[in-house]
Formats: sequence, structure tokens, C-alpha cells
Amino acid sequence: MSVPGMLIADRYRLVRQVGSGGMGVVWEAMDERLGRPVAVKQLRAQVGLSQVEAELAKNRAMREARITARLHHRYAVPVFDVVEHEGGPCLIMQFLPSMPLSAVLKEGGPLSVDEAARVGAQVASALAAAHQLNIVHRDVKPGNILITDDGSALISDFGISHALGDATLTSTGMVHGTPAYLAPEVARGSESSFASDVYSLGGTLYAALEGAPPFGTDQNSIALLHRVASGQFVPPERTGALTPLVTAMLAADPADRPSMQQAASGLAALAAAPGPARPAANLEAATLPLAPSAVAAAAAPQSESAPEPASPTVADVPRAPAADPVEAPPATVAAAPVRPAPAPGSEAPRRRRTAALVLTLALLAAAALGTVALLNGWIGSAPTAADRGPGSAGASQPAEPASSSSAPSEPASPPATTASAAPPSARPTPEPTPEPTPEPTKEKSKDDDDKEEKKDKEEDKDEDDDNRPPRAAELAGAITSYYALVPGDTDAAWRRLTSGYQSGHAGGRSAFERFWGDVRAVSVSDVSGTAPDRAQATVTYTYRDGRVVREQTAYRLVEGEGRLKIAASTVLSSTG
Repeated sequence: MSVPGMLIADRYRLVRQVGSGGMGVVWEAMDERLGRPVAVKQLRAQVGLSQVEAELAKNRAMREARITARLHHRYAVPVFDVVEHEGGPCLIMQFLPSMPLSAVLKEGGPLSVDEAARVGAQVASALAAAHQLNIVHRDVKPGNILITDDGSALISDFGISHALGDATLTSTGMVHGTPAYLAPEVARGSESSFASDVYSLGGTLYAALEGAPPFGTDQNSIALLHRVASGQFVPPERTGALTPLVTAMLAADPADRPSMQQAASGLAALAAAPGPARPAANLEAATLPLAPSAVAAAAAPQSESAPEPASPTVADVPRAPAADPVEAPPATVAAAPVRPAPAPGSEAPRRRRTAALVLTLALLAAAALGTVALLNGWIGSAPTAADRGPGSAGASQPAEPASSSSAPSEPASPPATTASAAPPSARPTPEPTPEPTPEPTKEKSKDDDDKEEKKDKEEDKDEDDDNRPPRAAELAGAITSYYALVPGDTDAAWRRLTSGYQSGHAGGRSAFERFWGDVRAVSVSDVSGTAPDRAQATVTYTYRDGRVVREQTAYRLVEGEGRLKIAASTVLSSTG
């Protein structure tokens, strides 16, 4: 029996027990060789296994741990070592003060859509990196997702539960653990796969938002297993903007599910989406599914006789912070004023309400285009106007009505000149004859002067814009300059982040300092920018403990205090 002070494998001294569960006991320990705190997870096989099965489970667990040790990702709990103690396997992992997502949900209730998208994006990015290394987790569930003090979500226990016989059918047909998050094909006896990990993560997101897993929490494992095998679950009601993605991840046929990388990209896009992509709770319109047909329908002109949606579902979707800027969508909405004004009469109020609803739906649809494009492979792969950027033909088409409608507001000078020159040309007398029209002439010349001054200012502005670097170069330069500051000048780097990013993704100033305190050096390469506000780069972190991690990261930037600031970031892949 292990007790505080005991030395494991002549290296890891147990300090205190920090947790226990069906798979074993977790200790805080000290690595006496490297002088750092670690977590020691003493694994035990399931009760009821024969001696042969228990030995097989131990060997599988140690093998799975060695395989998992190859994975280095910011959102995966790293495995440093695996040793044997008192006949059982012990995993040596990074010590992270944290709480399982299952406990977070039990204490605080369901997550908001934004919180679920952020947690899901982080976990999915780690699982996508694992899949690139041919590692299948096999047991994605809230209990294996750790929420740290700074709000980050890390996935743990890759393959361990499978190795120990948890949540699977034994050779005698007994069920170990809960099958609530198993994929239907696994419940029917098939091997776990990348697609089954996607399903389990979808079930986890479902539970995080709905308050219960897709197939319920029946204490009768056999009955629950039958429901899981059928693949039929109650449609979610609180998933909001995540509904299309979660539903796709929970497809009964593995071939119909997105890959983990597609899921990670979709979740990250939803987590980073600005305000209009989150339907506000006070809108009259219902939430639109993020599918191409729905987006096209919302963007198209609505007939006045079209019925209003009958069942709004936006009450559970949180309003995005007002600080988030509206991105490209306003250019699309500019086409709406071209609609003819309603004729006077009793129909005017209803027409104005319809027009407002059209504007709202168009704004929502346009803002969602970027998200839809990222969910290629299960929603649609064709690039949208928002992805192509304002310089492309697709993006410029909606701006044409706005340009043509604004042209009459700036009349050219010839009409004014003709009006003032016509009276003199009509008089044959060479002597100038006083005219009683000096005041109108002065007013016109003043207007002309104002127009000339306005024109000069516009030309100066255009010249200034021409002298600025291209937008893509600005975006790339902002990323390069940010990483040039760290880890040495964290004060300046901190000011390059938006307040929302500082408190959300970075987890506050202390967490920010802790992260960069562990980094000895950082370099950035393959930096690219995409107008109006996106950037991507490969970042290489060299940690003080010798680890080198290379991450491909996507960013969203906004203007603030005279410079571009990082407002969101997502790790697309990680190796190390």
C-alpha cells in the first residue's frame, strides 16, 4: 500500500493523494532527479479480472503509456514516464492543479455555448494531433478532460481505460464502466477508431451543454449499451450555434462524421466568431442552422409574405461581448437598403419590421460564412465570400449596390458651374451689368470650396492608404512583432492582446507569466496574413526542461490603441 513519503522507482517521492477513481489513485509527487513536481497515477485493473487478464491489462497500460509519451501538445496532459510499482503500472505525468470537467458540470451545471466551443476546440486540437501520430484515445469523456486554474482544457488518459478494460465488453460479456460516451459501432463490438473519438467528443459536448449524455445515465449498463448501439438519441436543445457540428459528430455512421481536425477547426471558428455569429437573445428571428442552404436563404431578399419563424431557439445562446468588432459582414448587409421603400399606408409598420428582420438574418448569415467554410467535408467545402476576402470578386459583388447608391450623394461640380455661368453668356452687352444675385453666387462658390476641400482630404487619405503596407503584411507583421517580445518582455507582449483574450484564452496575467516563464526561447516562421483580420504562423517553443514543441496556429486580430492586437488563437496542429 502506498503512503506519503514512499519512493516510487527510486525517483518519485509521494507527497499527498490528490484523487482516486475506478482506474486507480493519483498522487502529487516530487521527481527527486529533476527537482520538479509530478503526478503519479497508480493504475489498477478492474475488479473481477483473472490473474492472466490482470497481467495482460498491466502490460497493455504500460504499452499505451509509452505510445502516448510521444504526444506533445498544449492541451494534452504529457506523460513523462511509466514505471512498475508493487506489480502495477504507474504513469508519471505533469502535475496540473485542475478539476475534471465532470466535476465542473456537477458543481456549476451546463456550460454556455461559448465555453463549450472553447473547451471543445482545445481538446479537439489535442486529439487531432494524437490522430496524426496514429494514437486513438478510446475514452473521451468529461472525466478525462481536466480544467486548469487558468481555464484551459486538457485531455488525459490516452488509451489507458481501454487497456484496463474500462467501458468495454470483457471476454465473458460483462460490461465494465459506463458506455454513455461510446460510439455506436464500439458498443456493437467494433474496434475504436479516430471516428469513434470524434463521436465521444461530440457526446461530451452534448453533455456539457444539455446536462446529460446523449443516451442518458441509466444505471443499467446493459440497457444503456443497447441504446448506444442503436445510435438514436434525443436531439439537443441547448447547443445553439454548435448544433450542426455536434449533430455531425454524433452521426451513427462513422463515415458521416467530420475528422477530428475538421471538428477542431469548426469549434475554433465558433469560439472565435464575433458578435453577429452568435444570435442575440432579444432577436425576433430564430437561430439559423449553419448550413449552406440556410445561409443562402437568409442572405437572399425575403418576400414580404414569407412567414416569420415559429420557434425561436436563441434564448440559450449567450450574447457575444460588445468589444468584439464586426468583421466583413457589414459590406454584405449594405445591399439591403436597395430594397424599395414601403409605400405610405397601413402596411408601413409591418414592412419596416420585415426589412429589419431581413437585415438581421443577412447579418447573421454573412457573419457565419467564415465558420461554414471551415466546416468543410461535412457541411460544404466551397469557399465563401467571407473567406475569399474583400479583394475577391465574390466579396466585391455585394458592395456594388452600396457604391452606386452612394454616388448621387456627391454631385459633380459641372452642374453648379453651368448654373452660375449661364446668365453672363446670355447677355450681349460687353459692359458688366450688376446682377441682384451675389448671395446665391457666393453660396455656390462656398459649396464648391467645401467640395474641393473635401476632395483634397479624400485624396490625402487615399495617398496615406497607398503608403500603408498591404493588410496581409500588417497582419503578419503583428504576429511576428508579438513573438519577438517574448519571453523577455512580457509587459509589452501583454499589451498586444485584447482584454478579452487576456482574461479568456491567456487566463489572466499570472497564468500568462507562468506560461512564458517555462519557455526558454520561441521562434516564429511561415507567417502569413489574410485580410481582413486573419493570420497563421508556425511557432516553435523551446522549454526550460528541454522539450521543443512546434505548433501551427491561426489568429484573429483587431485594431486597438493604434495597433493590431491578438483577439483569438487556435492551435491547428502540434508536434514535439
